[in-house]
Amino acid sequence: MKDINDLQDLLIHLVTQMRSAEVQSQEAIPQIIEKANHRSLKNALQHHHQQTGEQVKRLEKILRVLESDGNKETVCKGMQGLIQEATEIIGSPISKDAIDPAIIFSVQKMEHYEICSYGTAVAYAQQLHLHEVEQMLLETLNEEYDADDLLTALATSGYNKEAAPPDVEESNFEKEATVNNSGETTPSTTGKVVINERTIQSPGGRAGRSHRGYSSGESRGH
Repeated sequence: MKDINDLQDLLIHLVTQMRSAEVQSQEAIPQIIEKANHRSLKNALQHHHQQTGEQVKRLEKILRVLESDGNKETVCKGMQGLIQEATEIIGSPISKDAIDPAIIFSVQKMEHYEICSYGTAVAYAQQLHLHEVEQMLLETLNEEYDADDLLTALATSGYNKEAAPPDVEESNFEKEATVNNSGETTPSTTGKVVINERTIQSPGGRAGRSHRGYSSGESRGH
């Protein structure tokens, strides 16, 4: 690892780590998609997988702006561990009903890792007055928030009802969310969340419940 002497060096290190994290995610997600059962979950994962390629290019551009090529040999061990954990659980003896909830929580942990990292990077770029870098990082951060929102919608949907023990009341699960004309979601009755291209692309209306409370790279909680 290169010497870190100041905040800009630390930002370069963080961006290099996230480049590794996104490349690892890009390689791992197709295998995870293959394991998913429900089309809405596949749609959400496929959409974010497509975004990941653009995010890698954006990180490369940020490094050029910072006049650094980063360390190509850097391996983000945080993402490596999360992917290993996801691979282990979805590859374990697990029922068909439980596989989608397992995928959701595994991928959402990966998203939260990325949200934390990009949020911190945005804060550093702000402090360094690197406005172009800040805007590119913020664009990626918002994409990660959107992916997290979609997964939250699925995590609280009736998909989980299928994996619940028989004595758990149906009222503990949310009903189906369908997309209305404004792109927002409204409850229905069949216990699923419908995520399609319209849901994902609709400006101002996502399938999940946005926890975003900050205009910059600060954390949010559930």
